[in-house]
Amino acid sequence: MTARGFVNIRDVGGLPLVDGGVTAHGVLYRGDAPYPGDSVLPELESWPPSAVVDLRGDTERDRFAYGWPDGTVVHNMPLFDSAAPGARPVDLQSLYARMLHYNETRAGEILALVAEPDGPVLLHCTAGKDRTGVLVAVLLLAAGVEPDAVVDDYVRSEEALFDLIDRWLDVGIRTRNSPPLAEQFLRAPADAITPIVEQLTSAPGGPAQWMLDHGANPAHLDTWRARLHGVAAPATGDSEGQKA
Repeated sequence: MTARGFVNIRDVGGLPLVDGGVTAHGVLYRGDAPYPGDSVLPELESWPPSAVVDLRGDTERDRFAYGWPDGTVVHNMPLFDSAAPGARPVDLQSLYARMLHYNETRAGEILALVAEPDGPVLLHCTAGKDRTGVLVAVLLLAAGVEPDAVVDDYVRSEEALFDLIDRWLDVGIRTRNSPPLAEQFLRAPADAITPIVEQLTSAPGGPAQWMLDHGANPAHLDTWRARLHGVAAPATGDSEGQKA
């Protein structure tokens, strides 16, 4: 069998922050899905991750269940099944707007999953572009990443999309006789994620306050921002989570 592994995975470290500096490496990885038989390890600072947040639905996840090592905590957090590759075609802007609205009430729960681990967290779906792209954008903006850098990071996924098709053929998710994927699953244009970025940055108080308004714990927000900024987390009781 040909050696295989992730094809759309990366560390979001090194992105510019609004207040200066860059995001820390080894905190948040974003990617496509792993599959049984994968043998090529990602070229990342630390692997395996301490925690995994799997955004796929039960059917996607269970059909090709991957066995993570015992030291990795896995959280199954289905984000929006309608964004799975092969779902009914819809333009990306509409899809992402529905996705954000549908999951507003889970903002606090998702933030806690990335804020609490001591080591890196991998956040992934099937392609690492749509569900992962929207959620990573929310998390990066809440941590104070430059909006243009959030858009640029999203666009990078387009480089891997045709390799993903080959990967899915190899794994068996798709066959040569499968219906063609809709065009939106083969692109990651800036104008798809920009409305999400603009919605969050224009929210009263900014993206961080948007998270708080949708159930995020201020302490988790402070811890998340500190982790991604590469500084020590604030002591309990010293929360400044209400600040954007």
